[in-house]
Amino acid sequence: MRWITLAFFLCRPMLASAATPPLSLHDAIGLAVEHNLTALLSRAETRRARSKTLESAVSLLPQLMGTMSQQRVYRENLAALGFNFSSGGFPSMLGPYNVFDARLHLVQTLFDAESWSLWRSAQSDARAASSEEALAAEQVSGAAALAYIESLRARRTIVAAQAGEDLAVQLMTLAREEKKAGAAAGIDVARAETREAEERLRLLDAKTASNDADLRLKRLLGLAMGEPVVLADLLTTVSTGSWREADAQTAAFAGRWELKVASARLESQDDAVRAAKLERLPTVTAAGDVGLSGVKPNSTARTTGSLGVGLSLPIFDGRRAEAKTREAKSSQDEASERLSDMRLQVEEDVRHSLDTLDESAERAQTAALAVTLAERELELARGRFSAGVGDNVEVVDAQAKVARDEDAQTAALAGLWSARVNLALALGVMKDFSL
Repeated sequence: MRWITLAFFLCRPMLASAATPPLSLHDAIGLAVEHNLTALLSRAETRRARSKTLESAVSLLPQLMGTMSQQRVYRENLAALGFNFSSGGFPSMLGPYNVFDARLHLVQTLFDAESWSLWRSAQSDARAASSEEALAAEQVSGAAALAYIESLRARRTIVAAQAGEDLAVQLMTLAREEKKAGAAAGIDVARAETREAEERLRLLDAKTASNDADLRLKRLLGLAMGEPVVLADLLTTVSTGSWREADAQTAAFAGRWELKVASARLESQDDAVRAAKLERLPTVTAAGDVGLSGVKPNSTARTTGSLGVGLSLPIFDGRRAEAKTREAKSSQDEASERLSDMRLQVEEDVRHSLDTLDESAERAQTAALAVTLAERELELARGRFSAGVGDNVEVVDAQAKVARDEDAQTAALAGLWSARVNLALALGVMKDFSL
């Protein structure tokens, strides 16, 4: 009877929402990655980093600019320009006259080692931002999977609590009938009524916990808070796989996005140090212009232009380059230490996840056996009470044990699936969870 009740409550949400297919774990992960704020912000940060890369390349790309002007000069003092025509009879004041000029200016950097290194550093930052976007998706996927499992655990607790409450009602009815028949005392009825009230409280607590878990899941997935959600029940004992620690470590070092982010940040700092050192080198640019110059933009305007090469060499900058080099070197050392520490963290995560997964699998098997034994004990105690061999103390105790063991089994199954999720996170494959 208990298993019929359990099956009914597990299937009731699907029967009530036959038109809506159950939300699978993979679907939940996809919704979280698409709608969660953390994932959205990381994508925006990636776009910003790519824009920074383009911005850093500006000084290395050709710069083409057009200008056009038409002026009316009313009076021009040639003496103010350094010309002295007082002895030759030429007037020192000119005007009014017109000046027109339309021109294209082209500037191209031929050699700038510092800007080149800064551009490479920006590229590394963009790769780091892209890896951080993938890392955010990984973390959001893990959070969604754990919330999904917690919601399932809470729902199964409701099912078990409802079955326990139904059984408590049956035992209370049995105690009352046995008392009427003179085979039980009033204390047996009171004991059964107390147990029924406790099971009702357990059911109410389970419903509250389930509502809270559903709200957290909907918030993570970006679902409407007021709409019901049907989940695909997966809290069953599953194979934990046969990961060898060496293989798991290799997979984690290749797949963990945290390591990719740290490596990209270190590359960026390497380029920043190189750029600071190369700031002392000269910069070579080529510039040219061509345009029309005359009094007005008509046939009297003539084509004019120029072409040249410029070299800029820093001689003394107040030790600014040295200070920038030291600052960049400090950031480089920090990035290197972060990468080394992250490698240790990855190794720790893998070892801990593998140990936890093995322990969770054993715990789930033991919990299932405990439920089977507790149910057998309850049936024996119920038979003894029905036969009038003794009071219902054994029945009430056995029922409480069944309730505890069922909750423990549900928690063990949820713990097993959570351990699988944590292993996927440790290996860096959470977004494509398939362990």
